Amino acid sequence: MYEVIPNIIQTFLIAIEAMYLATLLIIPDLKSVIIIISTMFMILTSLVATLHVWGIQASSVMMVELVMSIGFCSDFCVHIVHAFLTATGTRKERAQQALINMGMPILCASLSSIIGVLCLAFAHSYLFRTFFKTIFAIMILGVIHALLFLPVVLSLIGSHWSSHINDKLQQNNSIQMTSPMNNDSQMNYGTKKNKLQRASDTIEEEDYEFISSPTKEDETAITNINMYA
Repeated sequence: MYEVIPNIIQTFLIAIEAMYLATLLIIPDLKSVIIIISTMFMILTSLVATLHVWGIQASSVMMVELVMSIGFCSDFCVHIVHAFLTATGTRKERAQQALINMGMPILCASLSSIIGVLCLAFAHSYLFRTFFKTIFAIMILGVIHALLFLPVVLSLIGSHWSSHINDKLQQNNSIQMTSPMNNDSQMNYGTKKNKLQRASDTIEEEDYEFISSPTKEDETAITNINMYA
């Protein structure tokens, strides 16, 4: 058993380095890649401890399963970080958007993977039962770290790209431009309202003057009516 441990460690480190380079090509941000690799290392460390508790001894089978688990846990972390970097707003807002957009797909993917290998839990073969335990553990640990731990870390120390800063400046400028327009519209509305009130008062005064001051023809007609009467 102890003869396999150096090979497991060597293979584990090579796989981590390969995932580091692949992630750096997909996400060209060193800080984000370091967060991803650190989270992956935590997931794999928890996986080794879980397999040890379940009584799975170090062997070539365990080495293959650990290498396979690196790909699974990288999927969880990369999806959350990529959604965080492509969102807009502050760190907290982008972490919330990443969790909303990718939380349910990650949860459904993990549940479907567990259901797919659930029949292996009842197999008599040691290889099949070990494979089921590894998949079950990596899915549970990956979901916990990707949906509970990683968004909190990103909301605190996540990267800010230049596009995020430009979007924030554009939002502030649009808000600043909207407020003077609202003030001008309110002033114009008040001016128009005052003009309408003045016009209505003028019309009422003219009508009152027209009604209250009779002309000479009206006076003559009234005099003739009185004479005939």
